[in-house]
This record gives sequence, C-alpha cells and structure tokens, in this order.
Amino acid sequence: MRSHNKRAGQSTRDMAERRYKSRVRFVLLAAGVILLILVVVSKSEVLGIGGFGILGLLFLARLAMDLMEARAEKMMREERRAIRGAKAEEKIGTILDDLSEDYLVIHDVASPYGNIDHVVIGKRNGVFLIETKAHSGRVSAANGRLLVNGHEPEKDFIAQVLRNTYWLREEIRRVIGVQVWIVPVLVFTNAFVERIVPIKGVTVINKKYILNVLQRPNIKAQNVAVWEGREKIREALYTSRKL
Repeated sequence: MRSHNKRAGQSTRDMAERRYKSRVRFVLLAAGVILLILVVVSKSEVLGIGGFGILGLLFLARLAMDLMEARAEKMMREERRAIRGAKAEEKIGTILDDLSEDYLVIHDVASPYGNIDHVVIGKRNGVFLIETKAHSGRVSAANGRLLVNGHEPEKDFIAQVLRNTYWLREEIRRVIGVQVWIVPVLVFTNAFVERIVPIKGVTVINKKYILNVLQRPNIKAQNVAVWEGREKIREALYTSRKL
C-alpha cells in the first residue's frame, strides 16, 4: 500500500492537546483570581474591609472555586473524549495500513463538515469513506435511526457521514472528471454492533468487519479512472481549500 501524508487520528490528537492546554490556562487563571481574593481578605484590616465585606469576598472565592471545578471537569471530559476518538481512529488506521498494494489509504482529510477519518481507494473495490466512533455499549437501529445504548447519539452520525460523502464525491469529480460511487462506512471500535441494514446507504459495523467490507467485489467502470488518478486525488484532498 502506498504511503500517506498524515497519521490516522492526527487532527484528533491535536484537538486533545489544544483542549489540554486550554484547560491548564483556565485553571491557572481561575486559581490566580481565587488567590487574589484570598490575599485581599488577608489584608482586609489594612484595606479597611469590614466583616460583611470579608464574608462577601469569601463567598465570591467559594463561588469562583466551584465554577472553576465544574468548568475544569467539563473541559477534562472533552479532552478525554478527543483522546478516545484519536485512539479509535488509530486502531482503524493500523488495520487499513496493513492492506495490500491494491489499496491507497488517505487518513485525516479536512472537509467543511469536520474531518474525514479515512478514505480508502481500492484498485478493484472502489472508494470508501470511513468514519470512526469510540462509543462503547450496544449499537442498534430502529425505524431507520441509529441508536447507541438504546438512545440517539449526541450527534447525527449518519448525517455527518453523508455530508462528507457528498463532499468527497464532488472533490473526486473535480480532480479526475468522473462521478464515482462512494461506500460510506461508520465503524465502532469499542461497541457491540447488531446486524444493521445500511441506514440511508451508510454501512454500520464493528471494527472486526472492516476488512470484509473493503474486500467485497465492486466492479464498476469508474474504478479504473479512480485508481489511475489516486495520487492526484490524495494530493487534492490534502491541499484543496475546504471552506
């Protein structure tokens, strides 16, 4: 398989790092404010602050501490979510990077609708867009809706995949002048996924079935043109304007 320019999960790792730095800056700033209030309280006699003023400052310090803890906890959860997402993308990336020379794998493609985790171009199998999720538990479907642990997920994953699929199709058409069929795949790395009929054309699977999906026969006339233009496609996906 040909080499690629980005690592799987690279953008998500960068996001986790940015969230970590933001959390540290916020905690340091909040701690500085609280410390300043406590210093003022300790100098209250010199500053001529009376009992009610001291009580007000102590209340303000306590309020600031509670707000800091709540906000820092939320920021930490977001950071951990990004780390889990990066690990999931890296797991799938490891599987994809072991594909044969008959596949080109493109990781971490920026789009106007959020990063595309992986694009796979097969010499005989066509084009695949793969979105990876790190959710645990059980994935199912009801009335054409995706459910995670019996509830709709925090985002509409199917809509996300489809938006990126339409965008990718247009980008490929722009580069090689051919309208291609793209197989959209939603992969869960940690969840048990029930046997689900594709939802709006999106295949939903656990990671252990990803190779089965990629290796299905898919004989289409466009495959030859896509395979011959694969390097141009990769270059365009990494360099074209996304907005």
